[in-house]
Order: sequence, then structure tokens, then C-alpha cells
Amino acid sequence: MTDLSMSACADNTTVGEARELRRLLAVVLDAITLDYAAPDYERRLADRAGWAHTVLTAVTDGTSNDIGWEADFLRSKLTAEETEAADKAVRASVDRAFPTVAAFLADERGEGK
Repeated sequence: MTDLSMSACADNTTVGEARELRRLLAVVLDAITLDYAAPDYERRLADRAGWAHTVLTAVTDGTSNDIGWEADFLRSKLTAEETEAADKAVRASVDRAFPTVAAFLADERGEGK
């Protein structure tokens, strides 16, 4: 197993790579950590795991040589997904509070039953 501690790093390049790898692992951990009570838990976790798998595959197979870029990409996907989930939760809350308005808007959007 590779020792990625700062004391084991021989030069600044290796120190930077270790820091980037830690950052990537932290983002992957965030990707696969989701509250069980979260709406659409299974779907969201599957999406997040898929993104993490894609990023890790790119880094490990050498397709990507920029670990920092991969970490940023995954973080941006998670941020967008969390924003979308929060927006959906707000819409669902409003729909429950005002079902007549929700039905009217759904009909207007062509989503009515």
C-alpha cells in the first residue's frame, strides 16, 4: 500500500498529488454518503455512485492525469444534484400546501393526469 502521508512525500509534486488525492477521496466519500431519509434516496445514491465510479475509473486507468480537475468535476455534479433535490423538495411542499394550484400548473405544463 502506498504511504501518502506528508512525511513520506519526497518532493513538492508528490505532496501536491497526495493533497489532490485526499481531496478526491473526500469528494467521493461525500458522493456515497446520503441521508437515508433523503427523497429519492435509491435513485440519487445510484447517480452519485455512478459519477464517483466514472471519476475514479478515469484517475486509475490513466485517462485523466488531473486529479484536482476530477475532484472539482465531481463536486460540481454533487452541488448541482443537491440544488435540484432541494428545489424539488420545495416544489413538493408547495404542491402539498396548494393542491389546486399544483394541479392547475401541472395541466398547464402538460403533466396533468
